[in-house]
Amino acid sequence: MPIFKLRRFLFPFTWSLCHRFDTRYSQLFDRYEPFQWSLFMTTSTGLGVRADGPKEEWVENPETGEKYVKVGDLEFPPRKVWMKTFGCQMNYHDSDRVLAHLSDLNFTQTDDQMDADLILFNTCAIRDLANQKFYSKLGDSKHAKKANSNVKIGIGGCIAQTEGKELIKKYHHLDFAFGTDVIDTINDMVFRAYAGEKRFTVTSWDRSENFSIETKITHGSPQAFVNIIKGCNKYCTYCIVPYTRGKERSRRLDEIVKDVQRLVKYSGIQEVTLLGQNVNSYGKENGESLAELIMELEKIEGLELIRYTTSHPYDVSDELIAVHGKSKKLSRHLHLPVQSGSTEVLKRMHREYSIEHYLGLLEKLRKANPEIVLSTDIIAGFVNETDDEHQQTLDLLDKAQYDFIYSYAYSERPKTRAAKMEDHLTDDKRGERLREIQAHQTKIQEKIREGLIGKTFTVLVEGHGNMGGIKKWKGRSNCNRIVHFRPENDEQDLQWSWVEVEITSATAFSCQGEIKKVWGRRMPADAPRY
Repeated sequence: MPIFKLRRFLFPFTWSLCHRFDTRYSQLFDRYEPFQWSLFMTTSTGLGVRADGPKEEWVENPETGEKYVKVGDLEFPPRKVWMKTFGCQMNYHDSDRVLAHLSDLNFTQTDDQMDADLILFNTCAIRDLANQKFYSKLGDSKHAKKANSNVKIGIGGCIAQTEGKELIKKYHHLDFAFGTDVIDTINDMVFRAYAGEKRFTVTSWDRSENFSIETKITHGSPQAFVNIIKGCNKYCTYCIVPYTRGKERSRRLDEIVKDVQRLVKYSGIQEVTLLGQNVNSYGKENGESLAELIMELEKIEGLELIRYTTSHPYDVSDELIAVHGKSKKLSRHLHLPVQSGSTEVLKRMHREYSIEHYLGLLEKLRKANPEIVLSTDIIAGFVNETDDEHQQTLDLLDKAQYDFIYSYAYSERPKTRAAKMEDHLTDDKRGERLREIQAHQTKIQEKIREGLIGKTFTVLVEGHGNMGGIKKWKGRSNCNRIVHFRPENDEQDLQWSWVEVEITSATAFSCQGEIKKVWGRRMPADAPRY
């Protein structure tokens, strides 16, 4: 077969796995033939199949001394990227990966969209409010395109995974869309955009056997999100995550431990949050478990604090509960989404547990660690929720005594099973029930916070701001409570320091404190961790 025909035959399958060949691609072949042929050799991380051929190569201009990047014959001078992230911690983790990859293409981050050469959105399909914010920002981005026709605009994340092709058709200023399972190929997509390809989508799933990644961070903080499992197998009737993130796949335990060891040693990380859409389902396919992983991470010298999110009550094992009692580095906080206080509603949600089972988990957790702080998610007004079922949620709040909750009115998500259910509830009724839930929980939180006055906590300082014209720093405790406090003097820089504070006053939503001791950016071995 002639080489030209061979290229035309194989190219559609090697370029994007989901786009047909047309005359534009043959033009790209002529210009970047070495890059195209490299696609026959690929590697995979579990978050996208990346070409093994021409990669980012740093080159110095002999006349000016300026450094730039080349990929094949295409040059990448210094450029700026503006990125907006919506949604959960996993999306922020993914954005960090994207920005880290783009630094290899000579991009640096900017906070000014109008100053950017590349505009990216990482989207969330879970909540309607996040959707609305994204579409508003996406519409505004056309002004940047008008001001500079060379600006490239791309969208990623959950909305792009399910609606990417439709968005490309609807928003003519969009250059490309990419899904949740291909983020490690972002440089290939940006290459395609700058090589002249117009309006394409890449939403294929990574089908490789191994989910093997290295955590990327682009900030200078001692905190890091570490993805340990992706996807979800639960298929709750209201949730679109299995359709936007795929099936569950876990990284190997030894890989994660080495990853965190590297972060601690070379990046100064002291606190890690283990991430997954269903994090306590971690390791099942490999004969490993979240409990085992936590106890292995416990051994890492220099790692001070371990958190994990988000959990599904069905997968909370007795082994994991026991770890909450014996681990010295595991946070004394657990976020355990319940969604509703009614077992009948939970059945309609396909949550796979009853309220009795859920309350039994809380009892076991508090027995294993009497100091544990619990929080949850509540959906108000799920499909056909009755007055009695709503009251059962209020009753649950009294029984559970959550430290705080995240609560939302039910919003229909396309392609979910709940969207196909006949529903008699109005949005007004949902809003009314949401406000009642929040008011009820506020009273509970007021009493809990009152009991904190006079207690001392060790917090990691995350930043500062002005409260009533007074400069105050804020830190997060081991049990995930935010405490605001004044510095000893206005010049004192406490950023990322460990500080011991005493709670002096509290409301349902915040705690005020005063400094008792500043440990510095590293805590001595004998310092209290709580």
